[in-house]
Amino acid sequence: MASQGARADPVASREESGESVEGSVAPASAGRVEVGRESGGADAPPSPGGAPVAGLPPEYAQIFQMAFQVQAQAQAQLLAQAHAPAPAPVPAPGPIIPIIDCNYERIRKMGATEFEGTLDPEVVERWWEKVEDVMNLVNCTLENRLKYIVSLFVGNALIWWRSVKRGYELRGITWAEFQREFDDKYRPKMYRDKKRMEFLNLVQGDDQTVAEYELRFAALAKYAPEAIVTPEDRCYRFEQGLRPKIKKGLAVRITNFKTVVESAVRMEEAVIEDRRKWKRRENQHMQ
Repeated sequence: MASQGARADPVASREESGESVEGSVAPASAGRVEVGRESGGADAPPSPGGAPVAGLPPEYAQIFQMAFQVQAQAQAQLLAQAHAPAPAPVPAPGPIIPIIDCNYERIRKMGATEFEGTLDPEVVERWWEKVEDVMNLVNCTLENRLKYIVSLFVGNALIWWRSVKRGYELRGITWAEFQREFDDKYRPKMYRDKKRMEFLNLVQGDDQTVAEYELRFAALAKYAPEAIVTPEDRCYRFEQGLRPKIKKGLAVRITNFKTVVESAVRMEEAVIEDRRKWKRRENQHMQ
């Protein structure tokens, strides 16, 4: 029978029911096409959360993920810089102090004169102070001062130096030893003791200004370092030598030497002005 011999086509029956068939394309009613594969459409935009949307090929997903990580790091760095404290200002460089070389020709040009070996301690003192000033100006180190100072010796001073040097041939003489030998010869202990006592007994003379007294004080202070160990000691010693009328005006104890000298000068000016006023009143009374 035709009705019994006829068989239904299974593919056609599944197509009529809407089921997918292997090797065939899903009908348009399914409404879904994979992006980037069959459709050939553009890459999907990233999702708002920072990760690529589902459905991209693995290599595109990895690229989008790396891009979002770089962007996140850049934003974090900008945020940190915005909240970072401002860098401290770089101080301006100080003045450049030229370095002057210490050499034989230069120290002579700057005023260091030859030393003949005089036995007058006052003359020796002035020569030594001048040479020390020159050595400081040319930045001469303690190690080099010895050779430059003895280069100035002539006559009896050179004879004396050669004799002293022979006693130190085995190990060489140090700067401190040279100073001691020089002082013993040209600034003997008797002279230094005399200067020390002069400092300890120093007072401002009746016809001496505060400025003149301060100069003498500074010149003799080196002979009695034990008497002015601290700044307070130095100020106290200076005050004690002032004239009574000036010292009386310094009621407050001052511990800065520059300040005590300036205060004494102002007090001296006030005393002089009071004396002038008294003389004017006396002259008016006599008239």
